[in-house]
Amino acid sequence: MTMVDSGPEPRLARLWRGVSGALAVGLVLLALAMIGVQVYAGAHDLPGPGLDVVIGHVVAAAAAVVAQVVADRRRGWAVAVCGLVVVLLAAVILWFFWWA
Repeated sequence: MTMVDSGPEPRLARLWRGVSGALAVGLVLLALAMIGVQVYAGAHDLPGPGLDVVIGHVVAAAAAVVAQVVADRRRGWAVAVCGLVVVLLAAVILWFFWWA
């Protein structure tokens, strides 16, 4: 028989989950924007961001959503680790495709 911890979750864990959730949503919106820009560019004979950039954004967004779902359904260290994965994915996407 397993015991379920039904006590209140610490405020910091809720804050961390909220921040990582916002970043995950941001990555999804950014991926959708990249798809839209690529479709528009292709329809108007413009270069666009490129298929590799679009795929990179979509893969990162999907991975961030999976990590966020796991964080939302767990407690303890899993919340911290999955939130960190989302933050790192956002940082990697921004660094390699926008700043570098």
